[in-house]
Amino acid sequence: MSTNRGLICAVAIGMLAAGVACPVSGETNATAQRPHKGQGLGGRFMAEFEQLNLTADQSQQIASIVKLNQESMKAAATQWQETRKALNHQIQVGPFDEQSVRAACKKAAAAGEEATVLRAKVAGQIRAVLTSDQQAALDKIRADAQSSMHKRFAKGRGKMDKQIDDHSAP
Repeated sequence: MSTNRGLICAVAIGMLAAGVACPVSGETNATAQRPHKGQGLGGRFMAEFEQLNLTADQSQQIASIVKLNQESMKAAATQWQETRKALNHQIQVGPFDEQSVRAACKKAAAAGEEATVLRAKVAGQIRAVLTSDQQAALDKIRADAQSSMHKRFAKGRGKMDKQIDDHSAP
């Protein structure tokens, strides 16, 4: 799950760089871009910013922030993905070697930490471009999305619990 989150953020940052750099003069970012219809995670990320009605200046500032950090974000996401892949491989190979699993886990955790710190740095820089009203609106959008995601996962867990109960019944 956390590997996917890191990759999603890296992809979304890249999509943001491509999408916010092209507003037409006088138009807000929401009207200058084609609608993403909320499809896919990158589309949802872009839709969040479109709902904020960024000015052309804000869009350019955000695009600049993203562009400056794009390569390091991509490198951090790749490193995190590779270390998680190595960890998953170590978990699957036999026989069990606790030291190897712990070592792979530490590498993945360190790579995840670097990716997360970089993501937080970029998010802070982007947030500084937004007005306080836009920040509050973004917080609400993300809280609603988080709540919706938790509801979907809760439904899935209930189904899995039922399957486990059905198979363990005598």
